[in-house]
Amino acid sequence: MPPPLTVRRRSLRGPHACSVGPPCPTFFEPNGILAGHPPRRAGSGPALHFCGGLPSKLWRWGAGLALLASGLAALWLPGCYRDGRIGIREQNGRTYPPPPQVPRVIALGTFRGSAPPTPAQVQLALFLFGAEPPPPLAAASPSGLAAAGDVVFICDLALGTLWRWDAAEGRLRDATPGARWDQPFAVEVAPDGALLICDRRGVWRWDGRGAPRTAFAAQDAVRAADVLVVNGELWVASQTAHRIEVFDYATGEYRGSIGRPGSGPGEFAFPRGMALLPDGNVCVVDMLNNRVQVLDQDGRWLRNIGQAGDVVGTFGRPRDVAVGPDGTVFVSDAFSQRVHAYLPDGEPLLAFGEPGSGRGALTLPNGIAISTHRPPTEVDDVLADPPAYYVLVAEQIADPGVRVYAWLGSADGRIKVLPDGEAVEWHARFPQSTAVNPHWDAGRCARCHKSGTDRPIEPATVDALCLSCHDGVQAPADPHPIGRPAVTETAQTPPDWPAVGGTIGCLTCHDIVRHCDPAARRPAVNSVLLRGYDPQRPLAYCGHCHPSDRAGRFSPHRQRDDAGHTREASCLFCHTRRPDIPADGRRQFAPLLRTESSALCTSCHQPHWDLSPRGHVDRPVTPAIREWMTVRELSRESDAPLEDLWRAARAMDRPPAWLPLGNDQVTCYTCHNPHYTGLFPPDTELGALARNPADRASALRTDWIELCSECHWR
Repeated sequence: MPPPLTVRRRSLRGPHACSVGPPCPTFFEPNGILAGHPPRRAGSGPALHFCGGLPSKLWRWGAGLALLASGLAALWLPGCYRDGRIGIREQNGRTYPPPPQVPRVIALGTFRGSAPPTPAQVQLALFLFGAEPPPPLAAASPSGLAAAGDVVFICDLALGTLWRWDAAEGRLRDATPGARWDQPFAVEVAPDGALLICDRRGVWRWDGRGAPRTAFAAQDAVRAADVLVVNGELWVASQTAHRIEVFDYATGEYRGSIGRPGSGPGEFAFPRGMALLPDGNVCVVDMLNNRVQVLDQDGRWLRNIGQAGDVVGTFGRPRDVAVGPDGTVFVSDAFSQRVHAYLPDGEPLLAFGEPGSGRGALTLPNGIAISTHRPPTEVDDVLADPPAYYVLVAEQIADPGVRVYAWLGSADGRIKVLPDGEAVEWHARFPQSTAVNPHWDAGRCARCHKSGTDRPIEPATVDALCLSCHDGVQAPADPHPIGRPAVTETAQTPPDWPAVGGTIGCLTCHDIVRHCDPAARRPAVNSVLLRGYDPQRPLAYCGHCHPSDRAGRFSPHRQRDDAGHTREASCLFCHTRRPDIPADGRRQFAPLLRTESSALCTSCHQPHWDLSPRGHVDRPVTPAIREWMTVRELSRESDAPLEDLWRAARAMDRPPAWLPLGNDQVTCYTCHNPHYTGLFPPDTELGALARNPADRASALRTDWIELCSECHWR
């Protein structure tokens, strides 16, 4: 395994005073446009200014004085100079899967448009202007991606531009000078080198000669999501018809369609990204069915890849797909906020990227592409082993840009390419989403408004109507319990939030009426239309109904009051009656639980992300693992040889005590301790909690770094 990576990343500075106009950020958007200033084409109007009031041409002149100024800057700005560089901070590299597993993916950071300023240029900028020079140009809101050889194309929704980067030039530039796009969101490189571009007006072909021309159906008729050239035909994924429209690539003549709306093999619910496998078969993202369908070149269904779920290899909202030269299939998923990797036959390999912050972080991943050349990023890690290729992922929300990941290869070299047309039997292990989303589509109003689209729905029937889809089967959901009193001693619903007969209903929290405007569009933030939701303070949302000073009263995990007395009402959330509370914290193996499965926890909590491809929740424990768990427990109190501990564990006729099982299955409470308020003595079987503060906050029974070895013998 290669040594941990050390990342040197240039820190960005916030807005500062500008002598030429209003305060400006210290970064530029593509084409040299100052962020916050109106976009314009290069070469029009006067030269753009740098913050500090000097023309950008001065930077080229000033760079020649960099070496001289660097010494002065070190004297004048001692607080900014560290380790021979300015404005630098260190951060650990990110590999997937995490150690101690063998890394398969390394996050290399976010794509940059050109080389960063040198340390000398940074010193000169600080010395002359008191601010670092802007970082390299980058896309403002990337969507679709495509790569061919050493060239990468990026659709920029915000700037209405298609960007081009190639290894020879080493910089970002307009790929279609003179063309005007209306929010381009998908791009494909045709076999003849032409660019196929989807924007809000339709599907366009750009061959670099003259203005682009409409090559295929207009957007009003097809509403394309992606395009792909397949054996001399152009396949267009239609979001409105829920099928693939087929055109002759050379003439643009319409040839027919593939598929129909539905959830069966060869049926689609909002098809999106497409990609070719090495054997010529086609991967199509079937977003609302939470899968990728593999079709042959005649459009016949062969197999599915992925399914609905919340573990590795399962989706909530897949967006795009790309295929590596070795046949590995990569799918971006907006729900899990990760990229999932598969063998061509659908076997999951791993997932990478994660919510949060840092080099590998994703919040709303969209387009995805494969590049054999490494695009520049804001960090310059030197990899111990050359990767097979690079996976590029468009991130649209958090720190928008194109994330770059090095793909080191699949585990054990198991990549195999299936013969052309060979079908593989593959069955989903979980119920799949079969609902067609009626929201934000004026053509589907009748899905909810049975008596006419201009008449409101009776309040008494709204909840039943919502639950016909949002019941966890047709459409995955985590609803707040409805039917409970809207006003209690511990909760009070705002008076302008509508209740149903004094109880909480779906419309109490969701302002669904906004869907009914024909011109309404799904917002990027707060897409479920929660009333009073502040995206800057998401955790404060509960405070609308639950005052923070009383919030602890309704938590079943707070089993003791402020005086230290046991609150029996809290115990009865999970137990049929209150079990005995042993003073020594030893487990009695008589929990009196309402159910010994994880359903006890998931009735309130949403299952979290699971690194195991098959998941841990309610997974049977083998006799060997059960014995090892007992060996680990015995080793806490004995220094006997391991062989003696194994013999003692086999002789004991009881389940594990430190990590309890439910009917010999792993449950949520196997790893998480629901008694986290000091009900039992610490460091005992019933009172054990992790030492690490972050793991303790998650109520883990031990630090996560040790948790795996509690069950898995290495």
